[in-house]
Amino acid sequence: MNKDTRRNFGVGITIFVAIVCLVSTLVLLSHLNKEGIVFAQSDSNASKFKAIRDQYLQSWENFGFQSIFDTYVVGGTNRGYGVYEEHVSNLSSVSNASSVPSVSNASSVPSVSNASSVPSVSNMSNVSSANTFAPGETMYLYVEPVGFTHRPSSNESANTRYTIDIAADIIISAPNGTELASIIDLPVIKVASHQKNTELSLLLTLTQIKPFPIGDYNIKYVVKDKPSGRTFDITKEITITK
Repeated sequence: MNKDTRRNFGVGITIFVAIVCLVSTLVLLSHLNKEGIVFAQSDSNASKFKAIRDQYLQSWENFGFQSIFDTYVVGGTNRGYGVYEEHVSNLSSVSNASSVPSVSNASSVPSVSNASSVPSVSNMSNVSSANTFAPGETMYLYVEPVGFTHRPSSNESANTRYTIDIAADIIISAPNGTELASIIDLPVIKVASHQKNTELSLLLTLTQIKPFPIGDYNIKYVVKDKPSGRTFDITKEITITK
């Protein structure tokens, strides 16, 4: 056997061994897959997942538009669904808030439409530090809504997209219910997705353009699913203190 023949023979043996090893590996993995290891079944698994998701979405449409969780958070810490840092006031006077004297009589305060000019209200009570803010501090309410509408639409390429369109009213009142200020139809989120997204978080921002006077307030958030016209309310009792 000459040198070239031996070289070709060696290359042939190497290729043959490589093919045998590859086939053996595929057979082994296929066998292991029967024991629970997922291999080369992406299409099948995708179909199973889609079927489960379709069942979930059928229940979703009947669940009702509502909040399953909401809390005030630190601005800039919300990075997505479930990712946030809860707001906790570090004001030294929070624990003594109940001893602050009354600023004015809320029953005589006229209703206003501009949230930047909220008049003073009644004396402060013991409110959670998470709901206690300094004059001029921006309030960020993190909300996890469910049951919102996925409005279908098609573009020129016939690709269906699903639009989520949510707005909110923010109504500021004195503890006795007297409305002090309001913001109407504030845009919150409007997105178009190829999927019917369900894990969605909202951030409802209330800015004290002019610092609120020290006192207690009720903040009512009316969250609106614009495609369906459905709404839900969130009411928070807050305290403004130095």
